[in-house]
Amino acid sequence: MLTLEELNRGFTLGDCEVLPARGLVRNPEGEERVEPRVMAVLLALAKRDGDVVSQDQLIEEVWEGRIFDNQPIQRCVALLRKHLQDERPFEYVENLPRRGYRLMKSVKPHPEILEEVDEPRMPPRSDLRWKVIAAVILAGFVAVSMYTCRDTFGPPAVNSLAIVPLTNYTGDPTRQYIVDGIKDILAQRLTELDALTVKNIRMPVDGDWEKSAREFDVESFLTGSVHEQDGALKVIYEIVDGRDGVIIDSGEVNGHVDDLFAIQERLANAVRDALAGGDTPELITRPAPNRIAHRIFMRGMHALEYRGEGSNLEYSIGFFEESIDLDETYGAPYLGLATALALLPDYRGEDVAIYHTRAIETIEAGVAQDESIRDAGGAIFGFVYHQQKRWQASEEHYRRAVNASVVDSNAFSWYSRMLASVGRLEEALEMAQRAEVIDPNSNIVNSRIAMVYTWLGSNEMAGYYFRRANEFKATGILHVMAQTLLLVREGELEEARNLAYAAAAMQEAPAYWIDPVFRAFGDRTHREEGLAAINRAWDEQIVIPGIAFMGRVMLGDVDGAMDIARLLEGPGEVFATELLFIPETAALRRHPEFLPLLERLRIVEHWNEVGCTWVGDVPQCDRESVSP
Repeated sequence: MLTLEELNRGFTLGDCEVLPARGLVRNPEGEERVEPRVMAVLLALAKRDGDVVSQDQLIEEVWEGRIFDNQPIQRCVALLRKHLQDERPFEYVENLPRRGYRLMKSVKPHPEILEEVDEPRMPPRSDLRWKVIAAVILAGFVAVSMYTCRDTFGPPAVNSLAIVPLTNYTGDPTRQYIVDGIKDILAQRLTELDALTVKNIRMPVDGDWEKSAREFDVESFLTGSVHEQDGALKVIYEIVDGRDGVIIDSGEVNGHVDDLFAIQERLANAVRDALAGGDTPELITRPAPNRIAHRIFMRGMHALEYRGEGSNLEYSIGFFEESIDLDETYGAPYLGLATALALLPDYRGEDVAIYHTRAIETIEAGVAQDESIRDAGGAIFGFVYHQQKRWQASEEHYRRAVNASVVDSNAFSWYSRMLASVGRLEEALEMAQRAEVIDPNSNIVNSRIAMVYTWLGSNEMAGYYFRRANEFKATGILHVMAQTLLLVREGELEEARNLAYAAAAMQEAPAYWIDPVFRAFGDRTHREEGLAAINRAWDEQIVIPGIAFMGRVMLGDVDGAMDIARLLEGPGEVFATELLFIPETAALRRHPEFLPLLERLRIVEHWNEVGCTWVGDVPQCDRESVSP
């Protein structure tokens, strides 16, 4: 092994010549200037000549213990590989997970280099000022490279990217809406690139990039942080290779906090350029809205995202309305407001007709101001028309929404719900899975997939997605009902009963009916007792229609279940129509009044329009004729 002094005088590494004193590497393509910290990493590896150098050793030797994670190391290794022209499969620098790095080529002194790099000429002894200036410049350069080691070379094309939560370094928790908004809008903008699959991850990854890449089925990750000081905002991002955790690109975008829209646009374009450079189509140019209107819109979106907590849904409506008042030509707040209005009856029991009418009027007003939101607004029309049982109109608008240039997971999730409501369960699953591609950590998306798998009788897959949904704090009565149904189906009656009690407690509803019903589930000799309990609870209006319906049908009271099913002919959904098509309601579907009910609900009319027929007790559809 060569000493550090010998290495500093020059050495060869494979086809490369290294001149540390000059800060140069000569590769077969030419000569490259190497940043001081990158050269220090190379020297630390070279003096071990093939032995493994741990990350702790590098931190102590190269950074003097002044860094606390491996990201600066990864950056510098990425730059070092660039200078050595070390591309996959790597031939110069090997990364050994959880162990460190080592050189794969032998280090050898080079006599010709020795002659070239005699002691550099020093400035005149009297020129102390020059020495001080040089030292200051060098120290500044080293300080910058120590913490960034930014890669300026063009990275390979990336086909799939997961965007993970950005870290809030603003020092103000109330700025979280800015941090989350930057991430979410970046994800939306990048979905415009047809060749790129973008997944918006809502939970941080654990640092095991390879494992996370397999879990989310992506090649790479975008992570970073948001910083603010005296109104100056800085967004730092890194694109991480999911195969080995190497930083393949990094950068930052700066601006004033009052100019969030411009910052987000610059960030989206910077990441777009980093992913594939000039080979990637340009992002759609969007006119800049009023600055304050955009910030308030972002606050509205943050409240809408956490709509299940407190009065956030109402707050979101207020923010969107204020944003529209400030800039009536800005389309995005109209979409947000219409979404919040459409969802409000589901969360607050408000008048369905009133709020759904307001949602439609809001979208129409928004499209009149900003034509670009027309396709995305189709999801709102689809949602409302679904509630009105205008199935074909709902589907037409959903198709427009899911084929828009920018689409969020709500459009796919809602479309899945509509398809399940008319018995098209396989297609409902496909739409839910497409929502998962966009937002795999969404509690709503995972809950939707779990429910459709339950309706299809795929118990194992349903259980997996229920666990994921619960991990992400899924709520909602249909979610609880579906999971309870799955547990009963699998004979886990005690766990199912406990879940029913928890749901009753959350609703502050009497729970006297639960024990008799679950006792009847386990022992049919108690059927009459169970039916009496559920019927009493229904008569006293302490259970919602969906629970009473499922209680009766699962205890064999098909006529009683049909009585509740007839309520579906009224306004709104009353209970989830998709329950009509699950395995547990097979007996109901053989009831002589079942198909006439579907005719009155216009479901049969919809089947006729899309090429579905009634076979046995389930609809069968021509998939090619109905696919979006």
